[in-house]
Order: sequence, then C-alpha cells, then structure tokens
Amino acid sequence: MNAFDPAIFVQLLVYGLTSGATIALSALGITVVFNMVRILNLASGDVFALSTVLSTVIVLELGIQPDSPPLLLYGGLLLSMLGGLAMGVLLNVLVERLAFRPFSATSRLAPLIATFGISFILYQLSLLWRVTLPSWVAGEHRSVPGVPEVPIDAIPELWPSRNLASLFGFGDVFVVESRALVLWLIALGAGLALSGMFRFTRFGLEMRAVAQNRELARMCGVPVERTVTRAFALGGLLAGAAAFVFVMHYARPFGQHGAQSGLIAFSAAVLGGVGSPMGAVFGGFVFGVAQSLSDFYLSTVWTPVLVYSVVIALLVLRPEGVAVGRHADDRATESERRDEVTAFMRASKNRWSGWVWSLPLALAVAYPAVAPLFGSALQSVFTAILIYAVLAIGLTVMLGYAGLLDLGYAISFGIGGYTAALLTDPYGKLYAWLGLHGQIDFLVLLAIAAAVAGLFGVLNAALTFRMRPDYLAIVTLAYGLIVRQLALVFSDVTGGTQGISVLPVPMIAGIALKDVNARYYLALALTAVIAVGAQRLLHSRAGRAFMAMGEDEVAAASSGINVNRYKGAAFIIGTAIAGVAGALYASSFGLVEPDMGDFRISMMVLAMVIVSGAGGVPGAVIGAIAISLYDRLAVPAIGDFLSRQSNGAIDIRQLSYLMFGLAVYLTVFFRARNRGAVR
Repeated sequence: MNAFDPAIFVQLLVYGLTSGATIALSALGITVVFNMVRILNLASGDVFALSTVLSTVIVLELGIQPDSPPLLLYGGLLLSMLGGLAMGVLLNVLVERLAFRPFSATSRLAPLIATFGISFILYQLSLLWRVTLPSWVAGEHRSVPGVPEVPIDAIPELWPSRNLASLFGFGDVFVVESRALVLWLIALGAGLALSGMFRFTRFGLEMRAVAQNRELARMCGVPVERTVTRAFALGGLLAGAAAFVFVMHYARPFGQHGAQSGLIAFSAAVLGGVGSPMGAVFGGFVFGVAQSLSDFYLSTVWTPVLVYSVVIALLVLRPEGVAVGRHADDRATESERRDEVTAFMRASKNRWSGWVWSLPLALAVAYPAVAPLFGSALQSVFTAILIYAVLAIGLTVMLGYAGLLDLGYAISFGIGGYTAALLTDPYGKLYAWLGLHGQIDFLVLLAIAAAVAGLFGVLNAALTFRMRPDYLAIVTLAYGLIVRQLALVFSDVTGGTQGISVLPVPMIAGIALKDVNARYYLALALTAVIAVGAQRLLHSRAGRAFMAMGEDEVAAASSGINVNRYKGAAFIIGTAIAGVAGALYASSFGLVEPDMGDFRISMMVLAMVIVSGAGGVPGAVIGAIAISLYDRLAVPAIGDFLSRQSNGAIDIRQLSYLMFGLAVYLTVFFRARNRGAVR
C-alpha cells in the first residue's frame, strides 16, 4: 500500500470526482428509466458506449483538430454532440419498444432477460463497427490475443483546459483542470434540472404518477405508454450527453461494452436513492472517488472486486438507497406469485414423451462406433456438448423449477473446473501445499468440486431470502464478476489469463481414461445420471415444494413449506451440478481458463434453457444439443463456406454474440409476450 500524502490524496479526489461526474450523468439516465419501470435496463451501458463511439467517429471523419477553422471546429463539435444525443435517444427508445413494452403487463424478469439479449446484440454491433474504422488493420496486435476489441480510437484533445490550482498557488502540488470543473458543473446542473423537472413540470408530474401507480395514472388521464416512451427518450438523451462529455474529456470512446458496463451507474443511482436525481449525482461522485482511491492505495486489479462488492451490499442491504425510505410498491407483490416468464416456461414440462429420451440416448451410445468416419476432432465436440447439457440441467433446476435467475451461473462451472485442476496439477502450488501424492480418483474429485461449487451456491442462496427476482439476477451477475476477477488476482495459483493446462486424464479405480472414447462415455454416463436425478427431483418432496413456492410463495408458506430453505436448496443443487460439469471439463480437456466463468457462457446456457422452455430436463438437454451443435459445428461450417464464396469478406464466426443475443431475446419475446393468452 502506498504511503499517505495529502497532495496525492487531493489529486486522487480530483480524478475521482471527474470520473464520478461521467458516472453521475449515466446514473441520471438510468434513474429516469428505473423510476418508471422499476427494472434495470442491462443494455444501458451499451447505449452509453455506442453513443461515445458515434461522437468519436464524427470527429475522426471530419478531421477536426485544435487548430481547425472555427466553423469546422465548433460546427463539428456541435455535430458530434448531436450525434451522441441522437444515438442515445434512438437506442433507448428502441430498447423500450423491444424489451419493455411487450412485457409491461406480464413479467418482471422478461424485460431483464430481453435487455440481456439486446446488450449482446449491441456489443456485437460495436465489434463490427470496429472493423469498419480506418484505423483497424486485420491481424493487428490485441491487448488479449484472440479476444475481439471494441472501437478505442483516440481523437485530439479539443477541449482546452488550464490548471485552476495555479490560480491559488498550488500549481506545483496538484492539478485541477478547468475542463474537470466544467464536467462537475454539468453533472450537478443536470441533476438540479432533472429534480426541477420532476417537481414542477407536467411531464415530471406524469412520470411520478406513472411510477407510483400506473393504472391509477391511466384512470386520471395520463398517457402512460407515451410517458414511458418519453422517459426512455430522456434517459437516452442523458446517456448521449454523458457520452459526449466523456469523449471530450478523455479524447476517446468508452471501451467497456456489455451488460456489466452499466452496473456502476445503476449502483450509483441506487446509492443515492431510487428516483432521486441529486442522489444519483451524489452516488456517481462517491463511486468515482472510491475507484480512484482503490486504484492507487490498493491496486487496479482489486478495484473491480471492491466496486462490485459495494453493488452487492447495496442491493442486499439497502436496495431503496441509503438516504431515502423504502418504496413499498417495489416489494408489495414480490413474495406472492412467481414471475410470468418462468411460470410459462415451466408449464411446458409435461409435453415431452418417453421416446424423446430413447432415440438420442441410443445415438449417443452408438456414436463412438462410427466416430472414425467423421474424424477424431468431432469426438471432443460431442464431449463438450454433453458437458453443456449438464450445465443446462443445473440451470433448469434453478430457473425452471425454482424460478431463480442466475446471470453469473458460469462462475460455478469455473469454480468446479479450477477445483479439479488445482487438486490434480502436480506442478501447482495448492497440490504441493496440501502434500498430495499421486492422482485423486475422479469420482472423489467430482464430489469435492460439487461441494466447493455448492458452497458458492450457499452464498448465493443467502441472498435469495430477501431479494426480489430481478435484483437477485443483478447480484448474481456482480457476484460472478467478482469471482472471475479474483481468479485473475491470484494468478500465481490460478495461472492468471493463461489458466492451467496439461492436466492429467481422469482416473477411476486406478484406471486412467486415456482414450478419447472412454472420456466420451464418462461424460455420457454423468449426463445420464444427472439427468435422471434431476428428473426424479422434480417428482420428489423437494420438487413439489419448488413447484408450490414457484406458483405462490404465500400459499406455499401457509401450507408449511419453508420457502427460503427450498430456494437455497435449488441454488445449492444447481451450482453443485455446474461444479460437476466444470470438473468434467477440466479432466476431459486437460485445461481450465478464466473464460470458463465468462458472461458469454452464462448467456449460452441461459439460451439453451429458455429456448427449450426452462420446464424440464429433456428440454434442457435438447436445447443444449441444439445450440451447441449450432455453435460448434454449424457456425464453423457455414462460416467456411461463406468465407470461400466471398473471398474472406463474410465470416459469421465473428457473429456469435449477435446470434445468442437474438436467441435469448426472441425466445423470451415469443414466450412471455403470449403468456396471458396461454394461461
């Protein structure tokens, strides 16, 4: 830790307040929207990020320089600002029309999942945009090899600035740029203006009425749908404004895209109190300062852990904010009925007949006999498909049975994999520290991996006792990001970004499964055992408890069911199954890496589950097979064909985020939108 120096501390405060001003502006946009619909828009970070990209591209395309003629300089900056504002408004209104309006009367989780899919679609657009920029060169160096990057092109510093500290004789001690002061004033001014609008304008009063009671507002003549759309447009306008000032201050676009990119701004809004503009500004400044101090006094690698820990603490302990009273309407119905989207999915559990099991099982058992005809590489693909099927079964227990959405589900998969790797890697530090000799039997390894992942499920389960479903999904997302970051922090044990490789093959009763067919049959046997166990669970006492509490928690509790206990049990069972899948992956392929816990894996497994209906084990297995075959076989085959036909101009293998985002969104759209008609 660095020694305390007052001058350095003041400088860190200045940097933190400057960063916090941008967070505050984004938080204001989230506050407007969240105050209306009480659901987090997971695509809000992408709206902000893409708006910064457009503002940057306009400056680059116009060739604006600090010494450009005034007409070009100021006219170009005006155009850049308008472009960012327009992009924010357009994308946010589009999100409202696609992800919120179709489900406004049916579900709370459906919009969250829908914006989850839209976030990945927008992320894919940012990657495609990167390729179109003139500064991009095929095969260029990347900060992380093999990982696509979003647009990060820098622009000249067009916002003149001077050190205001020099006016008071502190110029040699620390720096307070005039543009930083302008940014602080913009954030404060926007907060005050928004507060005044909420309190004194007709639009603000309509927004407050809709936020408090939508149906009563409609009866009083408030145009509810139009008010919600205008609120989303205003939120997008604020995101565009934040994007422009970010680009002008940092001379580059925002580089982090994806659903997690908006978590900090959302947390700032929650910290200041839901629906309080000045509270959101305060929260933004607090988070900015916290990040700045953590980067210097702790480490940049620890800052994400600290920030996401604060996110979790806020949503668990004070989801209504630290400075305001509780919003009764946020929780009035959360403990009563299951969310419509999961109820509809689960209702399809009995539509599968027994023959659906027999045919795939027969083909799976017979496959190794004909595998040489297709090449040895395909054997590993089908082993991976079976592992994904195990993951899908585990998530089905949580989402399909108990209605618990875990957006950080892949972390349990990674935990199981790393547990197996650390206990079998003869060159690893943990292996030596434990004094291990020889190789642990694979069945024992599975039990340990399941137990460790299950302990992580215990931590998640502790959150289910007091959280509404959409907040729980956000917390599990933050939880997963923390664990993945810790794997990078303790790189001397986990191998950092490289992971752990050259692991020994699984050994059962002293027999090493060196043959690829043997490992395939091992994966098939485990998949079958877990599938049968999960299916029997559904018809057990615990399964009936899951069903009852899913339909109506109050009725279930009145019947003597311990709702919290069974919610926790679902989390533990689901994460333990994911741990088994992780150990199987590590032993079958001989490596583990941080990407095992990546957000994309969680999204892929979620797509497998909801595409099949999230209602039962057969559907989960079939969904896993369908999406895995598409990802592992169809995409490479179609990609190679189109690449040859277009001389490399078209490569759909770069569109995986788009495809899975569409799969998640379209499935939720067609299921949840028609829920009322089905019931």
